[in-house]
Amino acid sequence: MPVPVELVTSQEIDDLLVEVQEGRRALRMATEGILPNVFAGPETLIEEIRGSLRFASREARLARQLVRPFDDPVWRAESSYPFHVAALARRYRVSTHPAERKDGLLKLGEGLARTLGILALSELVAHHGSFTQSLRQQFRTGATFGTWLTLVKRFVTEVQHPRLPEITVLDEGDTTQSLLKEIKDFRNSSHHAHGVRMSHELHEDVEKLEPHVVSAISSANWLSSTDWFWVERCEYLDESSFQAVGLRLRGSHPSWEPFERSITRPLRPDRIYVDGTPPGEPIDLWPLAMVSFCPNCRTRELFLLNQIRDGKAVLRSLEEHELEIPYPSSPGN
Repeated sequence: MPVPVELVTSQEIDDLLVEVQEGRRALRMATEGILPNVFAGPETLIEEIRGSLRFASREARLARQLVRPFDDPVWRAESSYPFHVAALARRYRVSTHPAERKDGLLKLGEGLARTLGILALSELVAHHGSFTQSLRQQFRTGATFGTWLTLVKRFVTEVQHPRLPEITVLDEGDTTQSLLKEIKDFRNSSHHAHGVRMSHELHEDVEKLEPHVVSAISSANWLSSTDWFWVERCEYLDESSFQAVGLRLRGSHPSWEPFERSITRPLRPDRIYVDGTPPGEPIDLWPLAMVSFCPNCRTRELFLLNQIRDGKAVLRSLEEHELEIPYPSSPGN
């Protein structure tokens, strides 16, 4: 049989296999002590055995809840994807009415496209050295589903060496792009219908749409390896060592949690950064993503770029709140 020399000698393949084996080992260690045989314990009295069984049954119910994300891509997205995808995954999961479920699926698909589009746009701005007129033109009337897909396509065509290693997956095939395009086309055709959809028709729409959305978020599972965080301050430790202190969102949870991270170069305060796994050089997403205190919600909200008008960048949160800032011509200013 021919020997796959390219695979055997590839350091990248070795690293990926090591990561898979470490994941298996961690999973095995975590599950070894769960739900032991209650009849193998020291209990001899009927009441003691009954109590052990009650405890084990409660542990079994808890274990079923904990392993649910392994089997359900929507739960995985809700617990580990960037906030603008994770929150929409939760909203879809808890929806019940057919119209609500259909809208939740469409919003989840567009939220995935928006998150990928922001990362792609960040790479395009860095690649061209500025927020070019061609890129700004995409946002003159507000970002749409199609806007984000166009930016992803441009990234694949124009950027050869992105700063975020995980995003290279988009260049290895057009699976995610094709699925998102099908979701966009489905939304356009259904929203442009003249009549009102009946309940059974909405059920049918959900059955047709759900596999595409689930497949799309599964194909972008690398997003769970990206870490988005807001830097409140950067502390000097020594000549080549700093500590970033700030906040980040975990999955769909709306509350910000504090974090501290050692870094080798200073980061600008009041900026959103994204990094991969393992951590590398954090990427500044300003002015494409920002954090601002919302007086209506009385909490910090994550805003993503939506429109460029009258010399200003308009960013929007998931709560449909807007934030306006002057947009720069060069990244990192």
